[in-house]
Amino acid sequence: MKTSRAIMAGFLIIGLTIMGLFISGCEKPKQAEAPKQETAPAPQAVQQPSSQTPAPPPAQLGKGSTDSTAQTAVPTEAKLNMQQGMNYLKSHDYDNAIKEFTVAIQKHTAYDVAYSNRAVAYMQQKKFNKAMDDLKKAEEINPNNSTVHYNFMALYSLQNQLDRALDSLDRALELGFNNYDALRTDPDLVNVRKHSEFRKILEKHKVFIYK
Repeated sequence: MKTSRAIMAGFLIIGLTIMGLFISGCEKPKQAEAPKQETAPAPQAVQQPSSQTPAPPPAQLGKGSTDSTAQTAVPTEAKLNMQQGMNYLKSHDYDNAIKEFTVAIQKHTAYDVAYSNRAVAYMQQKKFNKAMDDLKKAEEINPNNSTVHYNFMALYSLQNQLDRALDSLDRALELGFNNYDALRTDPDLVNVRKHSEFRKILEKHKVFIYK
């Protein structure tokens, strides 16, 4: 009797073992998930700065009087009109530039730089008489403004009055004018640059703009 129970217990163990192997064999092994690859964001196009820059304004624009006391006396409203006029002049909108400089002068009649800048606008419109009147007024207010004398030179050069242009060049450099790029490239100076004395005056003031 004990032997039969032992045999039956052995068969039961064997059966359970076979069944366990059968069940485990039916289960599919889980595959390891592949790590997710992070995709880099697509590169964005970089905007290159435009190579087309507006041409510089002719002659010279003054920002403020060389006389610090006179500059302090200029009302803020007049300075705002002056700045707006300079913006128009730089974009070659001469009519609106003249209007703004005129308003600045009306608000401060001793505004030498506004007269000088308005003269530049008149020059580009070939209104040489009006430009001359404004430069004379600017010089009367502040005879030591080197930019005013530079603009005299530009005006005389445009009118082919070369001796006067050279005198104005000498005076501008004597007063400390130092925009040497303008002396080399300003189209208003084409006539005076051709004169043999032009380089001599530059050398006199130890200014060398030619290689």
